[in-house]
Amino acid sequence: MTDGLKLFLTVPTIQDDRRRNAIKDQYFTKPQLVCLMKEDYGKCTKLQSMRYLHLPKGTVYPLNLCEGYDIHKFRKSFMYKKHLELVLDWAMSPKGRQYVEESLDKTLVYIRRGSLVKIMLSPLMPSHPLNDWSLFVSRYNKNLYICLDEDDESTAEKTTAMYHHTRLDQLLFSESQRLPPNTTNPSDDNVRNVSVHTSTMGRYNFIYSGQVQGIKAEEEIKDLDDMEALNACEYVMSKQMWQRLPYDRKSSKFSSWWLHAYLSNCKSIYVALKGRDGMVQEPIKHVVVRSIPRDYNFMPGRVIGFFHHLLEMIENLMSKIDSLETVYEFRFNSFDKTICYNVHSSDRSKIIISSDYIKYSRSCA
Repeated sequence: MTDGLKLFLTVPTIQDDRRRNAIKDQYFTKPQLVCLMKEDYGKCTKLQSMRYLHLPKGTVYPLNLCEGYDIHKFRKSFMYKKHLELVLDWAMSPKGRQYVEESLDKTLVYIRRGSLVKIMLSPLMPSHPLNDWSLFVSRYNKNLYICLDEDDESTAEKTTAMYHHTRLDQLLFSESQRLPPNTTNPSDDNVRNVSVHTSTMGRYNFIYSGQVQGIKAEEEIKDLDDMEALNACEYVMSKQMWQRLPYDRKSSKFSSWWLHAYLSNCKSIYVALKGRDGMVQEPIKHVVVRSIPRDYNFMPGRVIGFFHHLLEMIENLMSKIDSLETVYEFRFNSFDKTICYNVHSSDRSKIIISSDYIKYSRSCA
């Protein structure tokens, strides 16, 4: 293997009957929301207001998803740090410490939701460089710390299509249940609401973070510290896609959306179908999340089972590692469906854990 990489795993396809016995269907328990924050240019503060869904009325169509592109602020490079600050900060909080203490009989996995989804979808992904990934993993105190090595999207060419999702989000969500969305102010990808969830799958407990768009509600949430009430809310997502899309690409999108919704306890996705000019002519489509596996021949238990199998193999490979400063790098090649690995034991640039958390962990040892 190049770059000193060693073969670790050949990723099975979902249709590979020969390997189905080795990979059992798995599912996560219902995610529990444990933290809501506002991320503003890399700084996280307590969330001050929830965002509420406001579906457009029939007279406002068509919707122009290109409008506002010229004044939109794309994400800066420091928004794509591969560190796990939000998850680890919560783990160091009083409630987080209690959760960690109650998980002593489990392997804790610290990760981002986007990383979870991309890894789980590996068996379904066609051969394309965008579907390859590099994963960094540390193991300490029998727990796993995992994150993808994401590209710096601030250096990528900015196209109007990259902006469409943000514009749709701006058109559909308001910070007040009583007031319509503010669609004239410049949108900013550097400011967003983020959440931390916990869940369990087999012998693994997960703490993961991800973006949260908003809820569908008749009344405004009064207390954003009331986690019981927040967990009872009806969370929703908005998505947009080209009006004409081949079935395999459409199926891939809906599979990814299902996993994101499943891991963030969303019951509904509101989908805008756009033309090549970025115009949405038809009313927003309401998609019930539970219908996606049936409608798109998606087997979520199988891809989640693959991830469980991968975790077991990683844990076994790193069974003698007990250091936040030793990092294993796993690379998935979508062309030959292989995962290879390498070990970084003295390269500090590969460390995925913040210095504050390393100090905290050592003080708890």
